[in-house]
Amino acid sequence: MSLLDKIRILDFSHVYFGPYATMLLGDMGADVIKVEPTWGEVARVYPPLFGGVSGVFHYLDRNKRGVTLNLKAPRGKEIALKLAERSDVVVENFSRGAMDRLGLGYEDIRKVKPDIVYASLSGFGLDGPYAKRPSFASIASAMSGWYRLTGDIVDPEGPPIRPSEWHGDLDPALFATVGILSALLHREWTGEGQLVDVSQLDCMIAQNGVSITHYLMSGLLPWEISEKYMGLRFFGAFKASDGWVYIHTSPRMVDRLKEGMGVEELESKEALESWVAERTVLQVVEALSATSVPVAPVYQVNQVVEDPQVKHRGMIVSLEHPEAGTVRSPNFPVKFSTTSAEIRMPAPLLGQHNDEVLSELLGYGSEKIEALRKDGVIT
Repeated sequence: MSLLDKIRILDFSHVYFGPYATMLLGDMGADVIKVEPTWGEVARVYPPLFGGVSGVFHYLDRNKRGVTLNLKAPRGKEIALKLAERSDVVVENFSRGAMDRLGLGYEDIRKVKPDIVYASLSGFGLDGPYAKRPSFASIASAMSGWYRLTGDIVDPEGPPIRPSEWHGDLDPALFATVGILSALLHREWTGEGQLVDVSQLDCMIAQNGVSITHYLMSGLLPWEISEKYMGLRFFGAFKASDGWVYIHTSPRMVDRLKEGMGVEELESKEALESWVAERTVLQVVEALSATSVPVAPVYQVNQVVEDPQVKHRGMIVSLEHPEAGTVRSPNFPVKFSTTSAEIRMPAPLLGQHNDEVLSELLGYGSEKIEALRKDGVIT
């Protein structure tokens, strides 16, 4: 039994933001029906490609049944409404107003499914002066202070720095997942559906909450707060003889650090740097872990997937894809004692489940499905 195996998600989202949220819901057991245009969503072709499909799509669109629909065709809209009527959640991240123009906005869906949970994901939210502006993860990260904060750690006078991965998509997707699950719980209690409005900018501001709170309380920018890292002299990345380690020693842990190093006195960060430089990464990690000092190797991705703890926790899973072969990717990260999260199927081929979904959920026969295909409503 999975957590969400009685929940159906109708997923109109694309690229990172929406698909990551719906992937998480699918991993927890929801029946996610991914709706793509007949030519396929753009993230399918982001390089590099594996079996003709991007790694982005292989990861973010696993555990989903794929259908294609021309939503501008009357029969395509009709099918979308019928699928929504048989779903619990609708997720979309089109530009503002696009779903309304298609006749598939929240009010349109409510007419056929009054208790629908409708998640609208966007850069700036459904209202406000920027609501109609286009956005990407980088835009939300820039406007929320995320890039400036990262740059200021290196040099307050230098350029902003973009961290790896698209946090402006992936982090808001986590909030979207929380919002959808909360709305489903509310519906369970009251029978009432609702609109869930998730803004990338809002979410990234929340992720920068500590720094913003410090500023609002003190009037100082993060790099101007001199006491912020006071006492954290033995903190940061240190170069070992064969790589890098990260050490995070609070003032209360200095005695443990000295014990792990085998020294009686430790006056400066430079002394720690010299001690680390004379040892391998493994030697540093083993010595300091033995005295309960927080320490870790700074891994490349190829090292991450081979780590014994990562393997023990089952954090890399394999799926067989009909064109790409074996697809290995990260597992769902939360472990449950009773219910389970499971990676059941690879990302779908374009329109792979058209016949299955239309016949199973809408009762369409083969002749009707072939007519839709012939007329370009589906592929």
